[in-house]
Amino acid sequence: MKSVTIFILLVLALLGSLMFMESQFEGISKDQGNAILEELKSIRQELNQIKQKGLTARAPAKQVRPKTASITTQGNPILGDEKALVTIVEFTDYQCPFCQGFYSKAYKELKKQYVDTGKLRFVLRDLPLEKHQYAKPAAIASHCAGEQNKFWEMHDALFEGRGKLNPDDVLGYASSIGLQEDPFKTCITSGKFNNDIKQDVQDASSAGIRGTPAFVIGKTTEDMVSGTLISGTHPLAAFKQEIDKLLH
Repeated sequence: MKSVTIFILLVLALLGSLMFMESQFEGISKDQGNAILEELKSIRQELNQIKQKGLTARAPAKQVRPKTASITTQGNPILGDEKALVTIVEFTDYQCPFCQGFYSKAYKELKKQYVDTGKLRFVLRDLPLEKHQYAKPAAIASHCAGEQNKFWEMHDALFEGRGKLNPDDVLGYASSIGLQEDPFKTCITSGKFNNDIKQDVQDASSAGIRGTPAFVIGKTTEDMVSGTLISGTHPLAAFKQEIDKLLH
């Protein structure tokens, strides 16, 4: 605002100078005329500088979204052949409608065409967004199911529930996939996976990931994947294109 005010005042000063020149033009000498012209040039330069500064101040800095990332896979749930040539790491939020869309429209087919055929391993990491009250409890539930070797069954059940994620819903999913209820409840309340989820959130932030779903697709290594970063909702074809490039 300050720059704009100065800009206006200088414009008024310039107009005043022009009006004065018009009324006094016949009575000035050549040297006086040259001096006025030099003053006008100086004012114009100041106006241009203020204008540029004002435009710079008003224009928000564009955030450059990273196109690649390196993410560890160590200690995270893995689906498929651990020696598959290509790995996808997904950062997910069970309450995110876009993650639900990926599960319904792309995940199942990727599993069928690539994971089940040994070409792709799928690694899941958690990024529960703060605005989703059930996202973190759902993530904890999936890991507690993993203690009974049912992580991916719970993962699927949570998304098949299409947003129904209150505690009773989650207990219902646990029963439907055959979990022992008491150990599952004990795990849920223990807080034992809080640090793991916190680490996932920190790693996502370090990689420039701000929302869900987000994916890193690259060649499989022992405990790290470096490759293309895909953020947000994309059709199945976008994932197939990246995977197929790495398979050939």
